[in-house]
Amino acid sequence: VSVYTTRPDTLFGATFFVVAADAKLAADIVSDEQRPTYEDYLNETRKSSDIDRMATDRPKTGVFLGAYAVNPVNGQQIPIWASDYVLADYGTGAIMAVPGQDERDWAFAEKFDLGIVRTVQPPAGFEEDGGKAFTGQGPAVNSANDEISLDGMAVAEAKTAIIDWLEGKAAGTRAVNFR
Repeated sequence: VSVYTTRPDTLFGATFFVVAADAKLAADIVSDEQRPTYEDYLNETRKSSDIDRMATDRPKTGVFLGAYAVNPVNGQQIPIWASDYVLADYGTGAIMAVPGQDERDWAFAEKFDLGIVRTVQPPAGFEEDGGKAFTGQGPAVNSANDEISLDGMAVAEAKTAIIDWLEGKAAGTRAVNFR
């Protein structure tokens, strides 16, 4: 499954995968035992407009699809969910969810008790001040495997390093989609 991200340096923090509920991919990969729950959820999702679905203050909803993806940087199996906060016609209709660096992913992870791994070091006092997802720039943390470590790198350097590594593994490609 292809996903597009502006922050490949945060891939070590992908702890779950989200597919738009109304994407063909969701219907293709849902397990037989999860299909009735998914179909009920899909019917509810279709009642909302795209604008409503993208609202950041809206409670997160979703269903586990009974399937797993493999995070290409650490080999961990991560659960695949269908949710209405991802749109089928935006990008590939699927995202790597990095709750430590994305507010919507954080809210979803909190609601469904999914893992959160911070991959960018927030500034001192961020968490004490009630900070959750840190969406800013900072040095990479918790971002290493047996072959590569981004830890301590600035965002630009970490992005280049992980893209080069992913391309070397035939697990990703560098692309500019917007100019």
